[in-house]
Amino acid sequence: MVKNQALFHNIQIIKQFDRDLPMAVVDPSQMQQVFMNLIINAVEAMQHSGQLILKTYFNPFEEFIHIEVLDTGHGIPEENMEKLFDPFFTTKEAGHGTGLGLAISYGIIKEHKGAISVESKVGQGTTFHIRLPVRAVEEHVDE
Repeated sequence: MVKNQALFHNIQIIKQFDRDLPMAVVDPSQMQQVFMNLIINAVEAMQHSGQLILKTYFNPFEEFIHIEVLDTGHGIPEENMEKLFDPFFTTKEAGHGTGLGLAISYGIIKEHKGAISVESKVGQGTTFHIRLPVRAVEEHVDE
């Protein structure tokens, strides 16, 4: 999707995908938008080098598909954490971001009856967690 872009030149991409994920029915273009928003933000946070780790796994006891996007970037200051998913909130310079990417991603995940959350430590990096309920996603198709 974005592997060959210049932005990713010195970024190591590590994929840790669970081979036994159940099928989930989602809107592919909407989910692509979520992943693009998270991945671009992660790479920009790493500036010129770092690791981008993409993980998926399934917890059968919860019946959720888990997706994680981890970066080794500069991290998010505590004072910005509560505002991350607010429309038009951005820490980027004028002309370099609309502040809509994470707000849109949040809405898309909620439409899929899922959840998105974030953990971050300044100087260490950030992890976005997405949970998609398998049953709720399957029931969405029957509606």
